[in-house]
Amino acid sequence: MLNKIRNLINSEIKEENEPKETAVLVRVICLVDILFTIINVALMSKNYNFVYGIHAFAFLLMFVIVLYTSYHVKMHALVVAYFLVMTLNSIYFTLSLGVVPMYHIQLFIVILLFFYKSSETSLYRVVSVVISGIVALSLVLYVMENGSLLDLSSNGGILLVSANTVYIMAKVSLFAYFFMLKFSASETKIMQYSRKLEMIATTDPLTKLQNRRGMFKHIEDYIEDTPDNNLILTLGIGDIDFFKKINDTYGHEAGDYVLETLAKIMKEFMRDKGMVARWGGEEFLFSFEGINGDHAFEQMNKLLHLIEKYEFSYNGTDIKVTMTFGIEEYDEREGVEKTVSKADQKLYMGKEAGRDRVVF
Repeated sequence: MLNKIRNLINSEIKEENEPKETAVLVRVICLVDILFTIINVALMSKNYNFVYGIHAFAFLLMFVIVLYTSYHVKMHALVVAYFLVMTLNSIYFTLSLGVVPMYHIQLFIVILLFFYKSSETSLYRVVSVVISGIVALSLVLYVMENGSLLDLSSNGGILLVSANTVYIMAKVSLFAYFFMLKFSASETKIMQYSRKLEMIATTDPLTKLQNRRGMFKHIEDYIEDTPDNNLILTLGIGDIDFFKKINDTYGHEAGDYVLETLAKIMKEFMRDKGMVARWGGEEFLFSFEGINGDHAFEQMNKLLHLIEKYEFSYNGTDIKVTMTFGIEEYDEREGVEKTVSKADQKLYMGKEAGRDRVVF
């Protein structure tokens, strides 16, 4: 039963290109209106003139009609229709029962619909606020001067006031809940877009490794989060030997294949050791975290031999791939950029010495 009600409330509307979130809110609010109007019909028929019960029943039918139209009309027309019905409802019950049951407060609650519907124009929002304010003030002044039509001092009147207080609290709570859902959804989307933009800004699109910007941030975060007495960090730079020749001989697609494959090998190798990033072109930067220079030198030689032994094959053609590496221990007095620069110098020393080696 609950699933059927939930599915009914969340049903799409027949009008095309109309978001259903406003319709869902109106449907839920109408169900609350219908429930409490039934209570009003019963209480007013029992404790007052039966005619007042008939009038309350007329509003019950209006709410049912609004609920029905929420599946068929445009959201702007639905919001306006509900606003008009609630305005008439507030006028009638305030004149009948006075200001104590706070029916005129409904006028301030219902204007929230114009603000909930994000595509609503500012004009309608302003008009709804002005109309609600004028009508509510007029009702209060009129009842204060002329009194209400019905006496609320009886037990039936007390029940009516109590029921309406619960009614108003329920509607306010529902509006607050729906606004919270809408805000949470928007906040979640913003966070998702933010993370996506950050990923785009810090990730190399070809290799899916961190780029220069992302790697610098990662290293800076690691240094900041590690106590000075425990800070051990070694940075290394690797360069693919004769990469231009690979592109010229086998084509740029083969070159991309080599970069992507190397990225997978190095990323897996650096698991639990630190991070690797594409530094630019055919260069890669390594961050050995908690590993000193001597140990990093051993690890880099393992990676060197792993790459040498790997069978790179593109479209049935074997490609020989080797790399040259330079590494340098981080010194906080010199900073990250200076350490990277020294590792880069050792990389070029390795190239001048014949490539396919690690220099420390």
